[in-house]
Amino acid sequence: MSYVAAIAAAPAGQDQSRPSFFRAPYTFLCGMVSSYFILACCSLYWLTAGAGWLVGKVLPRSRIERAPLGWLVVSTAVMAGATQTIPGFFPNYTNSIEIVCELVLWLSIGLFARSYLIYAEYPDTFEGLKQSIASRALDRWISGLLHHPIDAIFTRIWVGNSIAMIPLTVLLILPSTINYFVLAAYGVALLLIQFPHDLADHVNIHTRIFQPKLGASGRVKTLLKALQFYFENVLALLLARAPHYYRVQHVYVHHVEDNGLLDSQTTAPCDRTSFFDFSRHAFKQGVDLVTGISIYRYLRTKGKMRQVRDLARGLAIWWGLIIVLGLFNPVAAGIVFISRFLGGNMQSLVAFWQHGLVDPDDIQDSHGNCTDYVGHDHGNLGNDYHAEHHLKPGRHWASYYEEYARVAKSEGGHPAVVMHKEVFSPLAFVAALWRKDYGTIAKYAHLGGVAEGDTQTLTEIVEQRTRPIAGTERTGLSARVDAVTGRMMAMALPTSFSV
Repeated sequence: MSYVAAIAAAPAGQDQSRPSFFRAPYTFLCGMVSSYFILACCSLYWLTAGAGWLVGKVLPRSRIERAPLGWLVVSTAVMAGATQTIPGFFPNYTNSIEIVCELVLWLSIGLFARSYLIYAEYPDTFEGLKQSIASRALDRWISGLLHHPIDAIFTRIWVGNSIAMIPLTVLLILPSTINYFVLAAYGVALLLIQFPHDLADHVNIHTRIFQPKLGASGRVKTLLKALQFYFENVLALLLARAPHYYRVQHVYVHHVEDNGLLDSQTTAPCDRTSFFDFSRHAFKQGVDLVTGISIYRYLRTKGKMRQVRDLARGLAIWWGLIIVLGLFNPVAAGIVFISRFLGGNMQSLVAFWQHGLVDPDDIQDSHGNCTDYVGHDHGNLGNDYHAEHHLKPGRHWASYYEEYARVAKSEGGHPAVVMHKEVFSPLAFVAALWRKDYGTIAKYAHLGGVAEGDTQTLTEIVEQRTRPIAGTERTGLSARVDAVTGRMMAMALPTSFSV
């Protein structure tokens, strides 16, 4: 199918089909939403990081490492208690006591963030993962029940996320406890846990992280089935996620189309260095997150009615929650809705760092449209070997390292762009795109067929692979405003989550 024909057949909602009359105001709206998201993330991160640094002066990391689960429980309780120290919805900044209360709140959030990150942390190597699982009683017990014992490493993620979100969700929902402090703590927690949870969720939709080992007893199977249900339905709702949505979109749309023009998350038509194109992509993802419209139309076109029903059921559960919350506590309903809608920006960040460089000669070639990141030998629990994952999505995540190593050692080298994650993180990669800093990306990258140290050639390839395919490039004033905005947002984007 030609690019033009593919666009004509694309699901409704693709930006390229939008009438030009609406393009400027639509882009302005999308840019405002994404700018708010980036600036809010920046503010929350630096407030939390500053508070965590101060807490670290009193409570060193080594002390938390002795009992990370205990400190996570304590820090969550302290943070939840700190949200209830003011009598009204907003603190009174003419009252010195309430100013102190807000300082205490941020210190408690800093303690929580440090405790969470230490508890959810995992080693860089496979051997380290096994030793870490063995060192924790809960992880060790879970590993003995699983078909893939190494999947027990995700225990710290779903347990940590549950401890964080259950009390904060209760405080958010109850009309008598919700206030500005609760919104601040809820926002930090939701932002902090999204990327770790996505690691676990991504593995789960492909190979099920609660799969029982062969010969497991009926009681073990029942337990793991209950944990599977909790993870996919209850915890998903606590994290502003709709059950089944991710699995349906990712497995039956994204992996089928492989970032092609019919993929609801495709980056190919975007100028990947444009903040405005990122914003339009993120806005569309946000609309899909709350309506599923592009996914629904794609699945209907392909005749995948079972997946349509799964998508509809998951969104019905999520919208049912929003409606009930709206009757009980409209503010809480609005916050949950906005949190999910703004999650489109999180999806687009991941899409742009994984599919930000696209070979125009074959946009659906996995090696040509995926970026790999090397750092952890297991590839950040398999997530960073993205080309290998797209080529064999049904394989267990622990196998991708061997596949990556085999291809990297082959004649000509690895055919995907490979970034050095230990010195250039995925978020730093996105920031470099927005700065149009092709040279820096090339400096930390390798590509099969390009000689080591030939940064000029690689820089040219990087620039070529950021160009929109079957899309339009901005010119004149629009391009200049876009470039300035992109540089500003690149400065504001937090490129790490260390507290």
